[in-house]
Amino acid sequence: MKKKLVTLVLSLCMVIGMFGGCSKSEPADSGTGNAAKTENGSSDAKNDSGTKGGEKEITVTIFHHIGEQTGRDNLDKMLALLEERNPGIKFEAQGIDYSQYDTILKTKLAGGDAPDIIMGRPKMYANLIDAGYIESLSGQPFLDQVSQESLASMTIDGNVYGVPTNMSGMGIFYNKEVFKKNGVEIPKTHEELLAASKKFQDAGIYPFAHGYKDSWPAQCEIQSDLYGYCLEKNPKMFEEIQSGEKQFADYPEFREVVQRTADRLGFESGDDFGTDSAQAREMLINGKAAMLVSGNWEIGEFINLGADDKVGFFATPNSDDSNPVLGLASDGSYMLCAQSEHKEAALKFIEFLATPEGAAMWNTGGKDIPCSLEVDSSTLSPIVQEIVDIEKNGKVYNYEAQGIFTGQFDSTFRKWQEEFAADTDRDVDKYIKKLDDEIKAIQVSGK
Repeated sequence: MKKKLVTLVLSLCMVIGMFGGCSKSEPADSGTGNAAKTENGSSDAKNDSGTKGGEKEITVTIFHHIGEQTGRDNLDKMLALLEERNPGIKFEAQGIDYSQYDTILKTKLAGGDAPDIIMGRPKMYANLIDAGYIESLSGQPFLDQVSQESLASMTIDGNVYGVPTNMSGMGIFYNKEVFKKNGVEIPKTHEELLAASKKFQDAGIYPFAHGYKDSWPAQCEIQSDLYGYCLEKNPKMFEEIQSGEKQFADYPEFREVVQRTADRLGFESGDDFGTDSAQAREMLINGKAAMLVSGNWEIGEFINLGADDKVGFFATPNSDDSNPVLGLASDGSYMLCAQSEHKEAALKFIEFLATPEGAAMWNTGGKDIPCSLEVDSSTLSPIVQEIVDIEKNGKVYNYEAQGIFTGQFDSTFRKWQEEFAADTDRDVDKYIKKLDDEIKAIQVSGK
């Protein structure tokens, strides 16, 4: 799902402002804990009058921000199948553009028009959970079908609040033919990456494609590095900074991330800020550029363009040895709204996502990184298979296993990343101090 890890150019501070004074609401009597169970553990759906098998049809709404048409089509097919299997229940997808998603969700929740299912990663919506808007899924039998590793990203204070559809991560996509023609091996260290970049530049090839006309690709530059080795060494970094216990300047690994990012950004690709993400992607495919720093959402686009066999992937070199750490976390998750009037019926959608059948339906075309490594590799895109190989043989870190920035902290950090990319001077220490000052201002204001 496009721009989901970078996800995130929106300001969640609006949501925090709305829910900051709310107390946690109690689950309705029809909640998951009181749902009648069938022999296989799934919930029996009831109509609005509370009777089973009645004539009145109920509607379960799924609020999402899937950007790719293939993803929307897959969701529609899944909902059609669920309607066929569950007479009396209609599943309605409400797709919202990502740029407006949080604002519209906030409005719906405030106006008492909450959807039944909300697409989103629990740790990005921890404020909604604190305010009692998201129902815990702990104890649901279908969670046994989801890997414990992927559920770590869905868990807050010991409770599971979402079921993921796939994994998400960022790294470097590369043109295989360009690498081969120029005799360049996949770099394992930052120094090797810079040497390869210089070789491409000398050959008249842009080392990296930059689509900074869209704001979010600039965030990938830091995050593809940060979410691996640095957070593996400092798993509580975001929590410690947000609480005021520490600041970014206290983490030498973070400074190294920013310096490496500055080094990579020193290789320009022409009109960086006049080029959008689609044009940058095309530069990589046609060999005008050798590499593109981005995330898993690109894979579906490469497949649609018939280029997924021409493009490879490797982890951004970010460690102090030749084993870079790839940051991977659960993504594309769906949560149950605590204000839903049809929780038992809504759970049928989440339950289906956890089944092998649902996972296979979701990953049509093999574009998604599976939550489980026990998958038929023949169904995966070659790019996805390379990522799975890193999971099996390399080093990965679940960057959402611990707390992450939320609200104004998150939006400020992301804006800072874009500003850093746009500043050709990129004074590392100056920018880290600037970031720490901005974080302190949020803490002082109490937002």
